Amino acid sequence: MIEPVFMYLIFFIASGISSMIGIGGGVLYVPILLAFGFPFYQAAAISIFIIMALSISASLVYYRVQLIDWKLALLIEPLIAVMALMGGYYSSYIQVKELKILFILVLIVSGYFMFQPPKECQNKSTKIKKWSIWYRQFGQEKYTVNLLLGLPFTAVSGLFAGLLGISGGTFKVPLMVLLCGVPMKIAVGTSCFMVGITALFGFWGHFFAGHFEPKMALILAVVVFIGAQAGSRISIKVNKILLKKIYVIFLFLISAWMMVNVVK
Repeated sequence: MIEPVFMYLIFFIASGISSMIGIGGGVLYVPILLAFGFPFYQAAAISIFIIMALSISASLVYYRVQLIDWKLALLIEPLIAVMALMGGYYSSYIQVKELKILFILVLIVSGYFMFQPPKECQNKSTKIKKWSIWYRQFGQEKYTVNLLLGLPFTAVSGLFAGLLGISGGTFKVPLMVLLCGVPMKIAVGTSCFMVGITALFGFWGHFFAGHFEPKMALILAVVVFIGAQAGSRISIKVNKILLKKIYVIFLFLISAWMMVNVVK
């Protein structure tokens, strides 16, 4: 009985931290499930299911404080969602060891991106007329979205999300900030909404492939929903720079742990 309670506590903490920085948390959920003995494909399916619970929970909070750019999310998310569906369905065609190696690489790259300080694009007084440049005004914020750069990279994040049982949020937040010029707070809120859509399509891919185990997924979804409520409320006031540094350390520790297990 102690072991399940300990696992629920870990998921509560992981979901709280994830909702604070605008990611789904799959980069934590999958390794945790693997550590508790779940097969990789099943761990990926459960992870992507509970990411939907986190997204709903966190989005309710960020919606109330108007930090979700709906138009931006609905523009770039459909392509990501389709790629996530494909990734989830075809994940079983890739060997578990290869998926674990890919997961390690994603953890390292995600850690690198999350470690980078946000460099929000400065808006120029003279607008450049170009089909790929979208000038956004959301609330009091004005920013420029480079669709030519943003769409391809976010689409690839959707493929990885479906394959590995993650949400792609670790890529979406830095991509929105560094490539699309979205302010950090709006990127976090928008990402929390987007990861749910990505997870939904990735989940159906795993579901049709027969990877889903509903009992544990539903229990963890409740735990994650509560954790995300707490985390997203704290996020509005917390020092995100310190939180991101701690999160990066966790990512690298998990990648090191998975490297050891892949070698075995």
